[in-house]
Amino acid sequence: TPVQSGKASKAWWLDVANPNWDDLRTIGKLLHLHPLTLEDILQRDIREKLELFPKLGYRFIVFRAMDNAITREPFGQQGDEGLIGETTMYLVVFRDGICTVGHLSISIQINHIERIRNRIQLLEDNVHTSSDWIAHGLLDSVVDSFFPIMRVIEREVAAVESILFPNGECTSNTSAATMTTLRRIARTRRLVTSLTRLLASKSEVVSRISKRYLNGTAVVQSDDVEIAMYMGDVQDHILALQQALSHHQHVLGQSHPIYLSQLRISVLNARKGSDRAVLILSLVSFGAMVPAPIIGAFSMNVHTPRNTVDNPKPSGGYYWFAIVVAIVVFTKCCFLALVRCWWVQAKKRRQSKL
Repeated sequence: TPVQSGKASKAWWLDVANPNWDDLRTIGKLLHLHPLTLEDILQRDIREKLELFPKLGYRFIVFRAMDNAITREPFGQQGDEGLIGETTMYLVVFRDGICTVGHLSISIQINHIERIRNRIQLLEDNVHTSSDWIAHGLLDSVVDSFFPIMRVIEREVAAVESILFPNGECTSNTSAATMTTLRRIARTRRLVTSLTRLLASKSEVVSRISKRYLNGTAVVQSDDVEIAMYMGDVQDHILALQQALSHHQHVLGQSHPIYLSQLRISVLNARKGSDRAVLILSLVSFGAMVPAPIIGAFSMNVHTPRNTVDNPKPSGGYYWFAIVVAIVVFTKCCFLALVRCWWVQAKKRRQSKL
């Protein structure tokens, strides 16, 4: 019926939370619900869909919502490692009323059900609060709940890009390369994947609902056209969220291997520096230890060849000094050759790991 000039007409709304089988059987008898509808609600079917029951006079909508109870804490402090909770809302939409059934938490009821009730109380004198308008409000509230998490993802992606590309270019500087940032990237990718899965089939369901209001009957009423416009706006929001998630997934998919390569380079540089330090320390230690026994052995109080003052001719040969110098030089060369061999083998192992 057209809206009167006075107070706008209203639709009845029955909200059922966490029903058991006896509750569903009673509601099914009262509202003449199909057994398949009761079975989907009882079995908690999570596949989003729109089913029409024209003979029984209602439409059955299954729509998944995000459970903000898990992600209401600041990102990275709730310990969920990027997990997103989800729950399913079941909407039975009649022409003159609506029945919402769900196994919902308190936060979901506050964020969605109470939000639409407050909107009805605020606009009850100006808006035709029909069952279709209530259904649209619930779907729109569910979709809008994704935007705060999307802003968190945008901040995380921007932070990752600022670490990997501080000057607008990819850099090999690994001073900021830490495992904390690596876990941050992985957690954000998991969050993006969860939201993408939740939004996967929503656009198709909302599109079918919008087409139903335009092509459902031979005579399209003005209220149906308005609801179809509202549903089109909800679908635009879903498409915008999906495009943003696709972009973020692409950015994170490129940043993740780049960051892993930076960590690998950082580890190799640290290992290379430690190997060089060990080499230098070994050379210094060996250089300090090898001459000591030789010097000690030949510093004893024994007769050694030396020049005399009276006779310009030496009193003895100098072949012992040549033997000592030859032994020291030979030992040094053998040690340097061994260290060189170790260095080449370590370099080959590092290259094979790359």
